[in-house]
Amino acid sequence: LQYVQFLVLRDSTGKVQVTIEKNDENKKLNEIVSSLSLESTIKVNGKLLENSHVKLGGKELIPTDIIVTSESLNELPIDIKEKDKALRETRLDYRFLDLRREENNLLFKCQTLIEHAMREYWIENEYIEIHSPKISGASAESGAEVFKLDYFGEKACLSQSPQFYKQMAMSSGFDKVFEIGPAFRAENSHTSYHATEINMADVEVSWINSVEDVMDEEENL
Repeated sequence: LQYVQFLVLRDSTGKVQVTIEKNDENKKLNEIVSSLSLESTIKVNGKLLENSHVKLGGKELIPTDIIVTSESLNELPIDIKEKDKALRETRLDYRFLDLRREENNLLFKCQTLIEHAMREYWIENEYIEIHSPKISGASAESGAEVFKLDYFGEKACLSQSPQFYKQMAMSSGFDKVFEIGPAFRAENSHTSYHATEINMADVEVSWINSVEDVMDEEENL
């Protein structure tokens, strides 16, 4: 017989083990836990205790109250723990579930940290952040195909690059600018997962004397 129930709570900050003893006092909690399906969401009130025997961070949560905020299906369309059990196409169809996997969550945390570090450097070094238009009247770079669209009866396209607007900012006396934003390239690749929409980190600097100045700035960043 099992005398204890365990739950693993997860949010974007990490995981914690919830431990519930099976007894008359906890009967209501025991029933709630027994009826829970994987990936349901709950709110838990209780005491967080240190416990060296618990492998998950050396602590456990002893609940006084559990509230079920949403219940998932008994059978999920993809396996959250084993990504190889589902085809990539299936995981993308249920991306909101696929992103619950820790390794996917970490990718976004890394991206956030990298962008924060870049912005921190640029702001400390007196750069100005710009947000250039993503709908353009003409291509920004030669040699790259554009996504054409109708703009209230006029011809337009999605921007391939903020290059023109960065140079315009230089002419406006901004001296140093940066932008982190989307760019679009209508380049039909032989691969089915070719990225036609990307995020670019762009920088433009005025008043340089040589390519050495550019390399110095890149190395500092």
